[in-house]
Amino acid sequence: MAFYTTLNQVIVLFLLMGVGYVLTKSGMISSKTTDQLTTLLCYIVSPAIILYVFLRKFEQDKFNNLLIAAAAAIFIHIFNIIVCTLIFNKKTVKDDNRRIVSQFASIYANAGFMGFPLLQALVQNNGLFYGSAYNGVFQLFNWTHGILLYSGKVEKKSVAKALLNPNLIAVIVGTVMFRFSVSLPGPLYSTVKYISDLNTPLSMIVIGAAITQVPLKELFNDAFVWITVLMRNLVLPLSILFILHSVGLHGELLLCVMIPASCPTAGVTVLLAKLTGRDAAMPAKAMTLSTIMCLITLPFILSVMNWLKF
Repeated sequence: MAFYTTLNQVIVLFLLMGVGYVLTKSGMISSKTTDQLTTLLCYIVSPAIILYVFLRKFEQDKFNNLLIAAAAAIFIHIFNIIVCTLIFNKKTVKDDNRRIVSQFASIYANAGFMGFPLLQALVQNNGLFYGSAYNGVFQLFNWTHGILLYSGKVEKKSVAKALLNPNLIAVIVGTVMFRFSVSLPGPLYSTVKYISDLNTPLSMIVIGAAITQVPLKELFNDAFVWITVLMRNLVLPLSILFILHSVGLHGELLLCVMIPASCPTAGVTVLLAKLTGRDAAMPAKAMTLSTIMCLITLPFILSVMNWLKF
């Protein structure tokens, strides 16, 4: 994949983010509106797009690839957890809050809000199809390990939230429908498609709105946040790329796994900090800087893939 093709798609997404940034800065949308749009994306739009891409005739090779994508996503999250636990430990990072935020912000990528639009732009339906497996694995790890990392314990309600997450349910239902080639009636199919089409613009507008939470003058002066972003945007994705490539994962499937794995820090980094009573300033900085830097790092990683002749 050409560097400039990827860069062009990333620029389009950043322009959409700019719309969200300007709308928020000008007061045309409020933080309450952004929260409502986030809820709409998480609970309606994202499940709809997952369900939509599964509405296809069953093909055994695609089903096998879906399982491989899920296995790769599980490996990626376990690899990220091990590496970040070793690097951001109590000796290297004495401050408890910074250590936890750095681990979480490095481990978890914005696979939904940023990953899905990129997959849709670069790989179309197959990208969203395989990317759905990654998103399902992300939800499981986020609401179990992520909660454990932030709060020190996993409660039954967080496990239930992981298992009952609409995105995970959509993956399971969609997989069954795909396996048995189940189709939807015309009007219902069109409704699901129209809702799923909202994903890219709404996701980018929400991310752009979130960036306004951090004053730009305070964004670049924290060296520790830069280390976290370096891990999230470059070190972990490049390490994963060479590992997966070396074990024989190639072509479109590798691309569909690497795009979400190379995305910037997940917005839920800030959400969980707030939910567990931790300072949200550093998570917001990490998410914002990571998102801005992905304008450079994402095309670079995909160019490395092209160099490897993936």
